[in-house]
Formats: sequence, C-alpha cells, structure tokens
Amino acid sequence: MLNLQTWEKAQPTRKAFRKDTFEGHITDIIATHQERRSGEQAFLVEQNPHWVTPAHYHLEQQFQVIMAGHGTIGRHEVAPLCVHYAAPQTAYGPIVAGPDGISYLTLRTSGDTSAWYLHKPGSRERMQPGLKREQQHGAPQGSVSADELASLARTTVEVLIAPRPDGLAAHLLRIAPDHHHNQDHDHLHTLLAEPAESARPAHAGRYYVITQGTVSLDGQSAPACSVAFASADENMTLHAGPQGAEVVVLQFPVQALAPVARPAPQS
Repeated sequence: MLNLQTWEKAQPTRKAFRKDTFEGHITDIIATHQERRSGEQAFLVEQNPHWVTPAHYHLEQQFQVIMAGHGTIGRHEVAPLCVHYAAPQTAYGPIVAGPDGISYLTLRTSGDTSAWYLHKPGSRERMQPGLKREQQHGAPQGSVSADELASLARTTVEVLIAPRPDGLAAHLLRIAPDHHHNQDHDHLHTLLAEPAESARPAHAGRYYVITQGTVSLDGQSAPACSVAFASADENMTLHAGPQGAEVVVLQFPVQALAPVARPAPQS
C-alpha cells in the first residue's frame, strides 16, 4: 500500500496553536495529529522562534525530519535534513527553536495524539516498566543546491541512521535527473530491499520525504514537500524528474508492528 500526499493538498489544514507547551503552526499531511488511529500519521510542525518545547515522550514509534530552520533536540544541534528517531515512551528534548524558528515533520506508523511532558506530575510514573527506550540521530554531510542536484551524473546514497537487523534505517538519496533502471538504481534497490527469503517482515514500512525536485513513486508524481508511506510489502521504484530529486527514506523497525501498552490519559 502506498499513501502519497502533496503539500498542495495538505496546506489548507495549516493551523496556529498557542499553549503552555507549544507555540507555532501544525499542518496535517497524512491523517490528523489530533486523532488516534491505526495507520500512518504525518504532520509538519512549525515551532516559533526561540520557543522551547519541553522534554516529553510519545506512545508510538516516531521519526522527525528537520525541514527548515535550526535549533536543538536535547544536546543535538539540528538543521535541515537532520533526522531523529524515538522508540515508544522514550523521553527526548527539549526542542529549542533558533532565531528563525524550526520546522520538522513528525512521522509515525500508527496515529498518536498525546505528548507526555516530564515536568507534569505523573508522566514518569505512567511509563511502562521494562520497555526498551532509545533515540537515534542522523545528519547529512552537507547540502546541495537545485543546480547541483540537476547536474548530478549518478545517484548518491548517504546513510543517516545505519541499517539494523530489526529494520531501523534512514537514508538520504540524491537521484540523478531522469534516473531510471541502471547500475545506480540496482545499488539503491539492493541497499533498501528486504531479504529475498524471510519468514517475517524485514521492517514495518517506510516514509519517503521529497525535499527537492520531483520523483515518481510507482507512477505517482511527488513534487517537493510531498510525503509518502509505503507498507513493508510494497516494492517501490523511484524515478527522478528532469531536475533530479532529493529524498529522505525512513524505515521503521519491525517492533512498530507490535502494539504498545498505553498509559491512562493525563488529566
């Protein structure tokens, strides 16, 4: 299953929010950030300049991709194309926006609506004992301009989070203009493909975030700022347009297929 949404379709959902833990705008891209549901969930958070979102955790597997601005997530400085992964009930943050603010995509395989802030009474006590908690951070080696992308002679693949046996991985692809099936594509397919013989899914699905150019995902056109989710059984092909394409590929570990115990709602 492929679920593709463009920024043009998502932009009308952009809304301003102002509360004690967050100030800025949120745009729903896949589903809505205010509904807990089975199935993928993606939204863009635009955090106001100098705003500090306190340390917190969520109940689902989550990736974040920095789209604009600068700031920090905990002790890690972040800038465009940096990625952050958090396992369920893994506390992270605070998220501190720089002078120009910070924008980041939040991407999940299952919808969630709550943020459990550590400074609020009872949040730590509601965490499930014995649950494995972890964070991963990844940053690209550099950026490329639209002109540099359009002049690429071959596709490049940069590892942001090294692939693990449980399926967790993140890569930055820069696909040469009009790239089709060739040696570069074969390398890309080998790098991201599931094992040919496997008794279980190799991962829990992938997000594709198009950050520059246009790419065709199984025949569907995805311009810059599009977000697509493909389930683990989807055998994707990516074809870049005449200006090339830059794509962040985020792969969820198989643990995301298993339900996580949910604490009682905060009062």
